[in-house]
This record gives sequence, C-alpha cells and structure tokens, in this order.
Amino acid sequence: MTVFGNGDYVRQLRLVTGLILFTFAFFHLLNHALGLVSIDAMEAMRQVRIAITRNWLGTAILLFSSFTHAILGLSKFLNRRTWKMTWEQGWQLASGLLIPLLMLRHVTGMRGANELFGVDDDYIYALFALWPSEALNQTLLISLVWIHSCVGLYFWLRLKPWFKNYSGYLYAIAIMLPVLSFAGFSSAGRMVRMLYEFENPFQPGQIEQLKQLMKTNVSVYAAILASAIGFRLARTVYDWMRTTVKVSYVNGPTVTPAPGQTLLETSHSFNIPHASICGGKARCSTCRVRVLDGLDGLEPPDQVEQKVLERIGAMPNVRLACQLRPCNDINIVPLLPAKKVNAGGIEEVDKYFWGVEHKVTLLFADLRGFTRISEDQLPYDVVFMLNQYLGRMSEVIEDAGGYVDKFMGDGIMAIFGMDEPANKGARQAMIAARSMSGVLDSLNMSLSGELPDKLNIGIGIHTGEAILGRIGVSSQSGAGERITALGDTVNTASRLETATKEFAAQLIISQVTRQMAGVVKPESGEQQIMVKGRSKPVCIYVWNRATDVEFADISTE
Repeated sequence: MTVFGNGDYVRQLRLVTGLILFTFAFFHLLNHALGLVSIDAMEAMRQVRIAITRNWLGTAILLFSSFTHAILGLSKFLNRRTWKMTWEQGWQLASGLLIPLLMLRHVTGMRGANELFGVDDDYIYALFALWPSEALNQTLLISLVWIHSCVGLYFWLRLKPWFKNYSGYLYAIAIMLPVLSFAGFSSAGRMVRMLYEFENPFQPGQIEQLKQLMKTNVSVYAAILASAIGFRLARTVYDWMRTTVKVSYVNGPTVTPAPGQTLLETSHSFNIPHASICGGKARCSTCRVRVLDGLDGLEPPDQVEQKVLERIGAMPNVRLACQLRPCNDINIVPLLPAKKVNAGGIEEVDKYFWGVEHKVTLLFADLRGFTRISEDQLPYDVVFMLNQYLGRMSEVIEDAGGYVDKFMGDGIMAIFGMDEPANKGARQAMIAARSMSGVLDSLNMSLSGELPDKLNIGIGIHTGEAILGRIGVSSQSGAGERITALGDTVNTASRLETATKEFAAQLIISQVTRQMAGVVKPESGEQQIMVKGRSKPVCIYVWNRATDVEFADISTE
C-alpha cells in the first residue's frame, strides 16, 4: 500500500509541476546573470518576470506547483523500499528534501516582505539583504535547485531520440547558467554596496516579525521532514521483522525482498544485475521479466504498467520489474541482458538493441523476370550476375544515404532517414530510386551479350513510422547484427513494389513520400490502389521509368 497514489496521472503531475518550477528557476538564474551587465538590466528583466508570476494566476500556478511537487517528492521518499540507488537518484532525492529548508527563508525574506509589509523587494533591496551575509546560503540554494532540476530533466530526456544529438549543448547550458548566475549576483552585490546607501524599508518591529516567520516556516518543514525520515526508518525496521515472500531468479539466487518492494528494487538490493534504462519509472520496458511460477497470486498490472506491456505486445506472464511488487513466492527470468545497459548510462547503449520508433522511408526493389532469365544459365553465371546487380544497387543506396536492410533472393529492402529528418530520408530514397534505374541501364549494356532479355526492376517506396531494431541478437549466428524495420510502413512499401507488376512500371511511391521528398507529380497524376492489410485505399504515383523522377527544388538534392 503506497502512501500516495502511484498512477500515471501522478507521474505526469510530478513532471508538469517540475517543469513549471524549472522554468521559474531558469529565468530567475538568468536574471541574476544580468548582474554582469548592470543592476538596471537585472531590474528591467525582474519587472518582466514579476508581471507574469505575481498576478493571481501566476501566483496560484507557482504555489500549486511548489506544494504539489514537494508532497509528491516526500511521497516518493516514503514509498521507497530500498536505500540502494544510483548517485543521480540519491542526489535528486536528497536535494529535493533539502531545498525547501533554504527556499522558505529566501521566499519569506523577499515575497513575504512584499506581501506582508509592502516592501519593494527590488534588486537593490535583495542585494543589500543577501550580500555578503547570505552569499553562502544563496550559492548552496542555487546549486541544489539547479542540479536537482537538471538530474530530473536528464532522467526524462535521455529516452528521447534527439537527446544524444543535442546533449552537448544542454550540458554546456547546465554548467554555464549557474556559474554566470552567481557571478552576476556577486558582481551586483559588490556594486550596490559601492553605489547606493541602504535605506531601511521596515517599520519598527517588522524585521523581527519577518525573522520569526522565517524561523516558523523552516521549523515546520524541518518537523515534517524529520517525521518523514522517522516514519521511513520505522517502516524499514518493520519490514525486516515481517514474514516475507521469496523471489527465485532462473539460474540465479533466491532472495527475500522487503514487503512492498518492487522486483527491480529487489534486484538492486541484492546486487543482482537487472536492465533498466529509465531508472524504474515505467518509461521503457527494459526491466521486463517473465514470471514462470506464482503469476496467479500477483496483483494485476496497473494502468501505467499495462500501457507499456500493450505497447510491446507482451505475453500475459510478462511484467515490468519496476512496477511488480511480489506478494507471494515467484520464479522469474529477466528478458533483457543487464550487461548491455546500466541505469545511469543510456548514452552508451545501442538504441537499436532495444528498438526505437522513427519515421523512415522504406524502399523495396525486385528484379523482374530473373528466374526465367537464369533458367538456362550455369550456377556460377547466376551468382555472378546477381552479385553484380546487388553490389551495384547497394552502392547506389548507400551513396544516397540509405541503409541496406536485407537481400531477399534478387530483392532488396533499404531504409532511409534512420538518423535524418523524415523529409531528407524520403528525398534520399527518391534519389536512390532514380540512380538505380540508371545503373540498371548500365548493367543491361554490360551484360547484353550474356542475357536473352534485358533486366528490369520494380521499386516501391513509402514513408511512415516504423520500429527499428536488431532482431535475433540472442543468436550466435550473427544475424542480429543487422538493423531491420518492422511495422505497417514496411508492409505498405512491399505492396507498392508488388504493384509495379500490375502497372508495368519501374517505380510506385505513396503520396506521403512524394510530399516529403518534394517530387514533381508524374504525367499520370495521382492514383489509388487497395493495399492488403489496409482498410482504405493508398494514394500513389507511378513512373514507367524511375529516371524520369523530377524534384521541385533540384538544388536541395
């Protein structure tokens, strides 16, 4: 039983409130950094900030986000069933609990003075109040808030496909902003002492009231924090004393987890390697296990877990270790090897090992009539001609920026745009198709004396979402080293290639590919065909020869 809710809405609420507070902190630190320019520049930006944050709506949003995020943080701390965690998780937890102690003093001294006594808490007032007596506390507060925020953002963003490409820029911002913030704060603090005389804005007795309010606020939170820590320690002792269940790992140990502990926490508690990219937040499926015995006695998956399991098409006995809390003896086997990944280093993971979803362009090409042509050829000649054809076509595909997925007899499947924007991948596929037709003409000329008929080709191209991954990595054959594509986009592209036979054409592409690649419509215009597996017709464009393809903006090829 959890201290607070643990559904998907709670995760989303924690994320949204955290992003709101991060945005506030970001612009607050940016405002401090303007102290390197002038106090007037700091004050000008402050006026913009308070226009947003000090109206009733902005205040309500900040108060709600602050209290909600703090409550959810305490709840998460109370719900933890193990003290073992990565250093990032440990820092985020500790800093999240400590930030309010420093933040309450700061907020009371600034916003509290303004609300209670009408004090204009502009930068001149703030700098006189904070520099240099509160410089150390201010530095500590900036560090705690910023690193806590950045760690949280890292856990969220590292699963995004674009994160690796932009992580260097984000790291630079994460390092530079707090440094510039404190430099601006300290520079302005010295400047205000040199240029201004301090005018006490308080009436007699008001400063003591403000100090007493600070002390009360900090004491109340300290009492809440101490109670939470005491409750958590008592819960740990209670868990040790209770009769617990046993978890048996296939080809591994049998352990006794603490009551209420997730299976992933159990693995970490007993130093059992267990894959988990997202750190146990049900944002990936790498920690999944197959329950061999004891499945009937377990609680069914909640909404969060069920959503992930449905997305990967898991069998009924597959569960997420980060969500499963054993309540009876179970026998399990982790489904993904932990040696391939560690919870704190997704940047070192081959993303295709786990599978990614990305918008790509699929090209299928098939050599027409090759079986008939090769009937009277010697085996050596057949292999020679096929290698000539596949080798040249592969070069063309790779030169255009594509990836040769596989050969299927005399057919080729290629993927474009795996690490590129979708429109660039679509254009690359069209360039490859046009070049393939030209290469085919060249092959026909060089092999004219050896073939009874000319070689011809059918090419189908379609753009859409596909799952990219290494299939068969557990095999010792090495077949899993290649990346392949799965999904409806693959099926549609294959059907379009097959349809080239019906149209007696070299190339058929879908409407979405034409639009993304910027291709001029052929003379035949738009047509529609039914594709097996789709309920609605697919809009297509047909070229008798792929070399006739024209681009609307040929300069961007």
